[in-house]
Amino acid sequence: MKTRIIFLLAIILSVITFNTSYSITKVINVSDFAFTPQNETAEVGDTIKWIWVSGFHTTTSTSIPAGALSWDELITPAIQTYIYVLQVPGTYNYVCTPHVMMGMTGTIVVSIPTGIQQITGSAENYKLSQNFPNPFNPVTKISFNIPVTGYVKISVYDAGGKQITELVNGIRQAGEYLVDFNASGLSTGVYFYRLTAGEYTEVRKMMYVK
Repeated sequence: MKTRIIFLLAIILSVITFNTSYSITKVINVSDFAFTPQNETAEVGDTIKWIWVSGFHTTTSTSIPAGALSWDELITPAIQTYIYVLQVPGTYNYVCTPHVMMGMTGTIVVSIPTGIQQITGSAENYKLSQNFPNPFNPVTKISFNIPVTGYVKISVYDAGGKQITELVNGIRQAGEYLVDFNASGLSTGVYFYRLTAGEYTEVRKMMYVK
């Protein structure tokens, strides 16, 4: 009983901790009449950072995926950077408003991170399925459903409640998803994985056997 209480407390505390080790920052330079690079690719969870080089500009979204946040920010000698975290997959088009007629436009194509696959575009309710295979060595698959677009996190913990990694951390559109968990480098034993989506939470147990 005491071990279970400690584990649950560890999970609650870990909710406020975000693991960003899998995300990267992509830099776009803003100068004269160009965004460099003009076309960029990234994954959900990555960060785009526009950096002023010369001139007076904006970075202004024109067409973006449903559920993503629009933006309209100055990039000038006084305001030299703007940071945007990509949370929805799809194509993001943006412009510099004063220089759009001169061709100052940009595009960012955002994909779901490798290892996360969207199976369907709809789901009736929230659900975290049992991983398969289970027991596993060293890779297993975890399926989860979300009925509405929103912020989703799937975290993995050891038997003592210590967070090992985050498999998903960002906005996902409604649907059924499949994500891989690779336990290479971990010890044989029991692990837990937890789905957090809106006010919904669910925890399941899995067994890693080398």
